[in-house]
Amino acid sequence: MSDEAGKNEFAGVPVVVVGAHAGTGPSVVRAFVTQGARVAAGVIGDAGSAAPLDGAVNIAANLGNTDSVRTFFDACEKALDGLSVVVLVAPPVKTKSALDFTELEYRSVIESELMAPILCMQEAARRLVGKGGGRIISFASMSAKTGVHKNVAPYAAAKGGLITFSRVLAAELAHTGVTVNVIATALMDVQVAKKSAEELAEIVKGIPVGRVGHSDEAAHAVLFLASEKAGYVTGETLSLSGGRFMD
Repeated sequence: MSDEAGKNEFAGVPVVVVGAHAGTGPSVVRAFVTQGARVAAGVIGDAGSAAPLDGAVNIAANLGNTDSVRTFFDACEKALDGLSVVVLVAPPVKTKSALDFTELEYRSVIESELMAPILCMQEAARRLVGKGGGRIISFASMSAKTGVHKNVAPYAAAKGGLITFSRVLAAELAHTGVTVNVIATALMDVQVAKKSAEELAEIVKGIPVGRVGHSDEAAHAVLFLASEKAGYVTGETLSLSGGRFMD
């Protein structure tokens, strides 16, 4: 990374955002682009249907197995001429009772929300260790930490596993200069965008700061964890919940 301070720290830094078009992804991409980073937006699913994000290059992300993940990162490194930061963004989740999810649905969510991120982090880590350092940051949910949210059982289970995996990976990589951290969000603007004013008013009653979180706030949390100043932070899960949940 650049030795310049402030907004120029990320100038020219190669950043991969996996799932860039989902949830807080566009805000994360915009934050890095604004800072001058070179950004690859990993498109999960039909790459042709994803509109380009300003300043970023779209790259199809088939995360089904080790070989396809390796191919994805090869394409990212070629497009960006390197790799320094990898961010994994969690997509929206389906909701219903834990008793109503089918076996196939549980397995599908575990595959996409735990196994795919693990394979990405594993491949990214191998490459970053070889480069002498870097940052791996993934998004989870407060449901993964607390287990108190209803109707998100498979997602909470998958992301709970991802948090634990991230800690183990962080411990194993700490001496290499590669840090691994997680951001756990709760009730962000992208989650409640379709709520009515009345529904939103009811929701914020349970949030001490009196509002939902902003995607730009999540993006700036990523910028901190990706920065040189965060080199002493690894294996952590940062809670963005407006005081609704506290460790």
